[in-house]
Amino acid sequence: MTDPSAGLAGELAEWPSIHQMTKLLRASGLEIVVGQYSVRVQDCDHFVFQEYGGDYWPPVIDADADTVEEMIRDAKLVSNALTNAGIRHRFEVYNSEDVLVGYIHHEWPLEDAVPDI
Repeated sequence: MTDPSAGLAGELAEWPSIHQMTKLLRASGLEIVVGQYSVRVQDCDHFVFQEYGGDYWPPVIDADADTVEEMIRDAKLVSNALTNAGIRHRFEVYNSEDVLVGYIHHEWPLEDAVPDI
């Protein structure tokens, strides 16, 4: 995929260890590939929890898809796994114009995600 039409920005309130993340994704039936510092969800077009093992910052989420529909589908798959494990999280789905087109979360309503300006 060279020019994705949809992307995702995500946040977890508390990050599980790479071992715990692997376990919870597999427990929800997702196929994954575990690298030294990353967990890639094979069931999704491109969805990776990466930079695990850093001492200075939490891991990051790198996810995109060819269409908004695919990105929302992938985000829901991963969100269901995180929700089943009781992990508070939020995923914002953006189209190619960087417009917010979807918000998927567990115990993180949109009004709590956006600071008052």
